[in-house]
Formats: sequence, structure tokens, C-alpha cells
Amino acid sequence: MSAALTEIIAAEASRETFPAARAFSAHLVQHYGPAAAGVIFYGSCLRQNTDAGLMLDFYVLVDSYANALRNTFSAAFARALPPNVYYHELPFEGRTLRAKVAVISVGGFLHGVGLETFASSLWARFAQPALILYARNEELRRRLVAGLASAVTTMIARTAALLGNTFTARELWVRAFSETYGAELRPERDSKSAELVDAELARYAAVTTAVLGAPGPDQTYRQATSEADRRIAEHDWRLRRIQGKTLNGLRLVKAAFTFQGGLDYAVWKIERHSAVKIELTDRQRRWPLLTGARLLAKMLQRGGLR
Repeated sequence: MSAALTEIIAAEASRETFPAARAFSAHLVQHYGPAAAGVIFYGSCLRQNTDAGLMLDFYVLVDSYANALRNTFSAAFARALPPNVYYHELPFEGRTLRAKVAVISVGGFLHGVGLETFASSLWARFAQPALILYARNEELRRRLVAGLASAVTTMIARTAALLGNTFTARELWVRAFSETYGAELRPERDSKSAELVDAELARYAAVTTAVLGAPGPDQTYRQATSEADRRIAEHDWRLRRIQGKTLNGLRLVKAAFTFQGGLDYAVWKIERHSAVKIELTDRQRRWPLLTGARLLAKMLQRGGLR
């Protein structure tokens, strides 16, 4: 692992953030008790430095699903198809904070951001800036920083082979996010990847240099990539699109059990990212397993998993 990259990520992960995010992190540590090993804050609220009109996003890293979730059924779901996702609310300064909280084991997180993991969901998410708001001890903080740095390295490695023999850091990351959005239930508008990169272009340029070395005078990186390498990379990303959308669909069905208001959340998520609109009745909400299975079938039929 590049020492320069680790230094960048360590500084980034330790930055200050707004009080509501800190308060929610403390709430999560208390809620999950001794099983809570770390809390990572990421997503749109971090990027915008506010939770106004938004839902906070956290990953809670735990030692034991059984101890953290205190429910055999939920723990089995978490082991079979991590992470489990939950909805939390917290009164704060006269208003209500809301958060989507993913619970995953420390080992599952560290494995998921590494080169050995084919699926892109974790390393794509955490190649973006994230804050470690809680770590049980300095050794775990060091491991989490290494994991976040590994996500960056993995994202670059999986994407660079798609590009030609020359590319800029911006081209690399725009392509990276475009591919990873395509591997989830989030067919974002074409400009979304570019907007994300351009908002923090200096950061993405810095981590690219830390991994690949300094670019040429024209800020262009050069690599020796054969046509065969590119075809293999393209094939891998086609498989990730199939795998990612399938896993996302299954996780949305699982959310009916693990996420308070899970079916409504699943429908909102589908509509937001695929424009497939599904209306839920009260009767459907009373039967989450049956409704979840039908929901997955509707997504497939109407194109929500394209």
C-alpha cells in the first residue's frame, strides 16, 4: 500500500464534520453497545456538509452480528447477504435526525474493499471520501484507514484497464463512477459521475498520483494496455452489472425484514434510481416476504434491474 495514499486517507478520514453527524455517530455506538467497533460516515450529507432535507449515511462495523443485532433471524440475514440496513431517528436540537445505517462485520468490510472482492459495492462506495467517526482503538483505526485506502487502489485497478494507453485522473474517475453506478440499482443521469468528480477533482487527482505516480506534464497517465486486457476488463464489468443488480434486488427484498419501513424504502429507492414507480397498499405492507418477492419480479419485468 502506498504510504502517500495512506497519509491522504488518514487525514481525510479524521476531518471534522457538522455536529449532527457527530451526535448520530455517538448514538449508534451506544445503540449497538460493546459489539460496535467502528462508525464510518459517507455519502451526500458528508459531501454537502449538512443533513438538511437529507438522510445521513453510516456504516457500523461490528465484532459479532449476534451481539450487535440481538436477533438470530437478523444475524443470519447479515451473514448471508451483508450488510443489514436499518432506519434510525434521533432527536437533536429541536428537530429529528434521520439515518440509513448499514451494519457489517469488521472482517466483512475489510474484505469487501480489497482487490480480492469482485463485487464493486463496497470498494466503489468507499473509494469516495469517508470519515471514521468512531474506532474502538488506534489499531482498528489504522486498519480502517488501510481499508479505505485499499478501496481507492481497487477502484483504480479495476477501471484503468478499461481505458486506453493515456488518460487523465478525471477521465479515470468519471469512468469508474459511471461503471459502478451501472452495477447497482442506480442508473444515474449521464452527468452525475462528472459532477461527483469535478466537485472534488483535486482530491481524486491526489489519490491517483499516490497510487500511479506523478502524471506527465500534460497531466496524462500512460500505461501499456493491450486490446486483450481491455476486453477482459469489459467482460468483468458486464458480469459486475449482472451480479450487482441481482444482489441489490435481493437486498431490497431483505430490507423488508431488517429496515423499519423497509418496503416503502425499497420502492422509494427503485423509483429514485430507475424511474420505475410502484404503489404499495397497507395489505402489501403486512406481508413483507410475499410483497418483497413480488417487488423483485416487478423490478425485473418493468426494467428496474436493467
